[in-house]
Amino acid sequence: MAALLTASCSDDESWAPPFLTDFAELGTDGNGVIASMTLDNGVRYESARLVVKCAEGDGLTPDSIYRAVCVYTRMDNVATLYNYTRAFAPEPISPDVLANGEIKTDPCIIQSIWRGGDYINALMLVQGKNQPHIVGFIDEGIAGEEYKELTIRLYHDQNKDPEAFTRTIYLSCPLRQYAGQLVSGRDSIAFVVNEQDKGMATYKLPY
Repeated sequence: MAALLTASCSDDESWAPPFLTDFAELGTDGNGVIASMTLDNGVRYESARLVVKCAEGDGLTPDSIYRAVCVYTRMDNVATLYNYTRAFAPEPISPDVLANGEIKTDPCIIQSIWRGGDYINALMLVQGKNQPHIVGFIDEGIAGEEYKELTIRLYHDQNKDPEAFTRTIYLSCPLRQYAGQLVSGRDSIAFVVNEQDKGMATYKLPY
């Protein structure tokens, strides 16, 4: 996902670098301060190549990796991070670990979905007001022999949130744990979700 926003020019008609929006991994140092940003294409910014200008008052854990949607500029091989929104990025789990084995699939809208680096990224629209929604990824197994397909079902519990207005939830399903089971360029992923007004829908993505 890359959204380019035109920046206003100054009186001397020079242009500021455009703002970019991408999913990325944000790494923190031993003090819980953002120290690196790694994009899905593998490009990594750290040390002198990363300038952080956003507030970090949300209690980031030291020496950790966070999945986030980042707003930044890039100029002369230096990235300046202005803002970020954390994405839901839990590891897929087996349905066996769920209480009573119940997979909740409250309806939503998948505005867009794609494979990015080691993740499935998606923009999920939900109806709600002020309650947190519970989101997860359910690993329903790998099928096939010559060509394999991993099925992942979206777990979505609206948590009795009143349907007042539409809001966006950023999803990022990690795939690194399947590196020894699936082959890039050969195998695939079936992402299953209960779509509002459509019912159960399956998105086919390359591994």
